Amino acid sequence: MTRLVRGIGWLLVVSGAIVLLYVVYLLWFTGLETNRAQSQLAEQFGVEVPVLDGERPQALEPDDDVPGGGADAPDVPVDPGDAYAALWFERDGEHIVTDDVLYVVEGVSLDVLRAGPGHYPESDRPGGEGNLAIAGHRTTYGSPFWSLNELQDDDTIHVMDRDGREWVYAYREQRVVAPTELWVVGEDPLGSGEPTITLTTCHPRGSAAQRLIAWGELLDEPIESTAGEPIEELADQ
Repeated sequence: MTRLVRGIGWLLVVSGAIVLLYVVYLLWFTGLETNRAQSQLAEQFGVEVPVLDGERPQALEPDDDVPGGGADAPDVPVDPGDAYAALWFERDGEHIVTDDVLYVVEGVSLDVLRAGPGHYPESDRPGGEGNLAIAGHRTTYGSPFWSLNELQDDDTIHVMDRDGREWVYAYREQRVVAPTELWVVGEDPLGSGEPTITLTTCHPRGSAAQRLIAWGELLDEPIESTAGEPIEELADQ
């Protein structure tokens, strides 16, 4: 009997160690994988993202000569898994949600999202008149949307497109929904008629039972980064 109890005890210890190692893999090693992918995406993106220093460039006038055209210009197709946009969050000129600029990939398959947040291919582009929808992991693979729930009034969501234009969305609200509620990434999820951004992630942390959704609405004209250069120009150098 003693031998049986001892055997069960060792089995529990080994099982616990395996579970612990698996958790370490999910939270640590997948993060390293994503960090490497994000570095590669930053190089591929080809546009330098401005450093937050309390000063923002002036908004472009509607008739300014913006590389690639204005918001109505045709969107250039991006292959799944390639760099699509840069994303970050601000409050009073400081980074929130994450300290890093997140490079968004094209696509939302599980393989693609290992590299970072992903753009829903059927949704609009940055600065478009419809809804720009982006999905990201809440835990594992760098946990880009771990603190998405901390967004609050007056926060802003910033998206830089591949032409170096910075589009700013004002955070509006968030909601927890079932995974089947696909209207959240539809054309006008808030029913406001305004250009929108939708950010989706799993809820609660560590579970895919529900989805946490955060929305923002587009503000004014795009900002042209003083540090950014169009990706086409960089490719020619």
